[in-house]
Amino acid sequence: MRRLLILAVLAHAGASARADPAPADPAPAVPAGRRLSPRSDAVAASYTATRSAALSTRDFRLKAAAPLIRGDGYGIALLFGYGATHLDVGLDDLDEHLVLHRFETTLGGGTALAPGWSLRGSAGAAYATDLQAATWSGLQITSSVMVHRVLGPSDAVLVGVVYTSTADLYPVLPLAGYVHQRVGSPLRFDVFLPRHARAEYALSSRLRAALGIEVVGNTWIVQRMTTELRARRAGGAVFGELQLAATALVRLEARLGLSVDRYTLPAMDDGSTVERPLHAAAFAQLAVIVAP
Repeated sequence: MRRLLILAVLAHAGASARADPAPADPAPAVPAGRRLSPRSDAVAASYTATRSAALSTRDFRLKAAAPLIRGDGYGIALLFGYGATHLDVGLDDLDEHLVLHRFETTLGGGTALAPGWSLRGSAGAAYATDLQAATWSGLQITSSVMVHRVLGPSDAVLVGVVYTSTADLYPVLPLAGYVHQRVGSPLRFDVFLPRHARAEYALSSRLRAALGIEVVGNTWIVQRMTTELRARRAGGAVFGELQLAATALVRLEARLGLSVDRYTLPAMDDGSTVERPLHAAAFAQLAVIVAP
């Protein structure tokens, strides 16, 4: 699972509410197809720090989206992403400090097929290297196609496939998702395999708490003299999360948890790589998310 999946979940236009004698119209209800979709943050900024004696990392992530086409039950958006990863390694046989970069562009969208059914997909490219030299080897391709089915007012499922050019074992893997939340309920279950699983509870109108498991994976090209090496990170994290709605559009998130990752990193001098076994470390994350 050496990838970062970016999925564009596009809102459906709601019917206009009948005029009411109250001073202000009530906010329209969120359509079931959007409310019961797996979580996918299209606009966000986050900072993550992982600390241990052997290896510490700092990750900065930035994502933004620009809608291209939007209509009654369909839409297309262009998503941009940037990530910077700093690795500080406390081992003599590995580079002591690495700075790795990832640039992403994804075209994603969806369309309604029938009441309760929608088709969604994405196609994107990423460039991931240490930027020491220009190389086509840093180019990565990811695409996905999914069918989303609303089963009722409280449940929905999603099935599909994803292609990733940098996958170690199989370039094409299945996707499966399930979301459960009763209308008006503070409790929500969100499973999107192989990406994440989480349970979320609304403590108040502005504050939410969540427990989750998330899988991560990245591949970068690292230039050493005239040799190109692949640096990899693969693993996952368990975490607790608090979300604060700062405004109607912006929320702040804080996570604390334990990450377990496996690394492939360049050696100091001989132009080879060293496999680091699964490595557990505590991490903290802060994020700002725009969610219309």
